[in-house]
Amino acid sequence: MKIIKHFLSIGFLSLLLLNCSSFQDKQDEVAPPHLISQDKMIVVLADIQITEAYLKDLRKQGYSVKDTTLVYYERVFKKNEITKTAFEESLLYYKRDLEHLDEMYTLVITRLNELKAKNEEIILLMKADSVRQDSIKRAEFILDSIQQLNDSTT
Repeated sequence: MKIIKHFLSIGFLSLLLLNCSSFQDKQDEVAPPHLISQDKMIVVLADIQITEAYLKDLRKQGYSVKDTTLVYYERVFKKNEITKTAFEESLLYYKRDLEHLDEMYTLVITRLNELKAKNEEIILLMKADSVRQDSIKRAEFILDSIQQLNDSTT
C-alpha cells in the first residue's frame, strides 16, 4: 500500500511539474518582432473573412480565383499596413493560446456583424436618397409641363 501511495505521489508531482513547466513555457514564448496587436489582428481577420466570402461568391458564379486569391490577400495586408510574414507569425503566436484566440474570433464575429449593420444602413439611405431624387425629378417634370402649358396659352 505504501508503494502505491509513493507512486501516486510521484505521479501527482510529475503532473504538477509538467503543468507548471507548460505554463512557464507559455510565459517564456517570445512574441515575434512584428507582432500585430490584438485589436489590429481582429480587424485583419475580419477583412480576411470578408475576402474569403467574396472569393467564395466568385467561385459560385463560375470564376476561377485560384490565381488571384493571393492578390486579394495582399490587398488586405496593404490596407492594414502589415506584411504577410507579420500576419503569419502573429497568427502562429496567437494560436499558442487557443482560448484567447477563440475570444479574438468572437470579437471578429462582432466586428463583422457591425459592418453588416452599417452596410445595411447605407443601402437603406441610398434607397431613400434614390426615392427622394425620383420625387424631385417628377416634381421638376410636372413644373416644366405646367410651364410649357402656360407658355403655349399665352
